[in-house]
Amino acid sequence: MKKHFLLLFASTTFLLNAQTNLPTKKITVFKNATAMLVKEGTAPLKNGNVSLPIPQQTLFGTFFIGASKDNSVKNIVFKTDTLKKKAHSSSVWQYLAGNLNKQVTLHYTPTTGIDKSVSGTVLDYDLYTGVMKFKDDGGKTMIMHVGQIYDATFKEDPSAFYIADSVKRMMVLKSEKATDNISLQEIYMTGGINWIPSYYLKLKDDKTARLEMKAVVENYSEDFNDAEVELVVGAPQMLYSNKFDPMIYDYITSDGNNFANNDYRAKGGYMQMNALTATAETAADGAYFENEFSTNGEKAGDMYIYKLGKISLPNQSKGSFPIFAGNVEYKDKYEGSIYDITNYYNTRYVPQDDKPFDIFHSLEVKNTSAVPLTTASVMVVNEKDQFIAQDELKYTPVGATNNIRLSKAIDIIMKNSEEEKNREDNAKKIGKTSYSKVILKGTVNVDNFQNKEVIVSVTKTLSGTVLISGNDGKITKVNSYNYINPSSNIKWEVKLNANEKKLLTYEYEVFFIP
Repeated sequence: MKKHFLLLFASTTFLLNAQTNLPTKKITVFKNATAMLVKEGTAPLKNGNVSLPIPQQTLFGTFFIGASKDNSVKNIVFKTDTLKKKAHSSSVWQYLAGNLNKQVTLHYTPTTGIDKSVSGTVLDYDLYTGVMKFKDDGGKTMIMHVGQIYDATFKEDPSAFYIADSVKRMMVLKSEKATDNISLQEIYMTGGINWIPSYYLKLKDDKTARLEMKAVVENYSEDFNDAEVELVVGAPQMLYSNKFDPMIYDYITSDGNNFANNDYRAKGGYMQMNALTATAETAADGAYFENEFSTNGEKAGDMYIYKLGKISLPNQSKGSFPIFAGNVEYKDKYEGSIYDITNYYNTRYVPQDDKPFDIFHSLEVKNTSAVPLTTASVMVVNEKDQFIAQDELKYTPVGATNNIRLSKAIDIIMKNSEEEKNREDNAKKIGKTSYSKVILKGTVNVDNFQNKEVIVSVTKTLSGTVLISGNDGKITKVNSYNYINPSSNIKWEVKLNANEKKLLTYEYEVFFIP
């Protein structure tokens, strides 16, 4: 059966690497789009040498390779070389290059005159120039350019592959002993692999909620199959995490302190979800998001490591993996902050009107799980699967608490006002500068319009020295923005019954230049 091919000017080629590739055994992924890879395997030696591909996103100073003790590594040369590759044919010139000495009929357009056809075999083909040596059935030899050919018909099924040249960076490893093979281990940091955590919090009642964590692993570095994957919670020092290692580029590093600083983060790609299945069974009543599970993990110094097990993820893909799910304790929390509405040192003026401030409804979540909670987005829904909020849950150690902000509390109102109580001229002199003193009295009104009891945390910030803090307000002095008056905070924990109002009071003094 004859096979017919039209000339194509665009093609997609899939190359098969002729170098030895060591399989990836372990990947440790950090949250800054870097990862440490460990590869192990046996490579064949030829004249004491073995060629290995250079990882294209290796970070500066992190590539190390070791051999078994019976045969060590003498040296490694990193170079650019031309390799022969088996490529998939998708155009006429590729099919001709991959089917030398096979019977074919060519239809072509000569430089002048009408279109012609000729039958015979391709004797030779130059991939660089496109010049072909062709012997027709009459024994004549033709030299022609493949650009003239627009159709090729093979008498028998042609091979779908051809041998192409590929220019690549590669490493040639020299062993101490010229044995048949050598056992190697590669360790290096790479860019282009990242993990992104997120949480799902479902309220079950007024005290408990179910917290689930998942991780999206992004791979824009290289393929890995059945590799042990670890996800790291923590921030180890990575001084050169945005620098490529000199072995991957083909020019001289002119300054040892000025390394290549290309952006290693890959662009584009496609999504491929590959979620693990939880081992616990779903409840008999068909309820969703009820089962509990936990990925194996361990603490390592200042880091915590989630162990996903063996994972396969091709280059330019992403996978989603559940990490853990379980019950946590929470309680409703309301909080509001009041800035310095007067700032008397600078304004010499006290506002006459009450100023409203927002109260925010939050959840104080206690980490009752066995693992720390890393910083990530969190989506909150209630027991009716209604959306409540999306916020950020900060890093929370085991046993600690953290807040998730839900919304403004529309039925709790807070207002602040201040007035001048008295003043004293020339109250203090520093050097040649005389300062007057004013005592300001402030009030905070908090009204609860809900039909339930609430506790509201109120923080008032002011510039001055607090003299009186009513209602058991706790005073804290912080860094001052001028040398004569400190910056101070007053914090109240206010318990309000249903539809109750409370008045908080305070007094403070401010020195100023009249």
